[in-house]
Amino acid sequence: MTHPLISFLAFQLCWFACVVGASRGLPWLGPVVVAAFGALHLWATPAGRPRAGQAWLLGLAAVIGYAADSALVLTGVLSFPPHASLGWPSSAWMVALWVAQAATLTSAMSWMTGRYLVGAMFGGLSSPFAYLAGARLGAAVLGPTQSAALVVIAVEWALAMPLLLWIARQANLSTRRVVLESRTPGS
Repeated sequence: MTHPLISFLAFQLCWFACVVGASRGLPWLGPVVVAAFGALHLWATPAGRPRAGQAWLLGLAAVIGYAADSALVLTGVLSFPPHASLGWPSSAWMVALWVAQAATLTSAMSWMTGRYLVGAMFGGLSSPFAYLAGARLGAAVLGPTQSAALVVIAVEWALAMPLLLWIARQANLSTRRVVLESRTPGS
């Protein structure tokens, strides 16, 4: 998505499809909506920012999200009720949320580009609210001590957001080099 407002609104739609879908026993709904958002994001990638870099960003976000949230599940910080499970240890709709988040890094959240400390603070402060909202809606269950679970989630995202921002920046820098090299005369 090129326009930040469209990207922001699409992310909100993805979040609701993932969380509300899982809470209503439709854990497949969010991944389907996020797949459509991801396809549109790649299709709308502007010239000078090849789709391959954006595809790598989304793919790496899925891998990182699966590993990070699976660690939360395996340590008892997070779990999913049977009606919200699709995959194990982490659920597919949670992984889809990581992909949707990554898709916003070059549009709606591009203001954080290169600002890793800001990204860490943003991730650490906002993520507990998102996970708590998901738990309150019935899509997830936070560990036995909810406040401790939220602290762990805050730390997870305080580390993950700068990493995702770095990956997004590398994808954009490497694709810019490819574009510049392809425009160089005699190559």
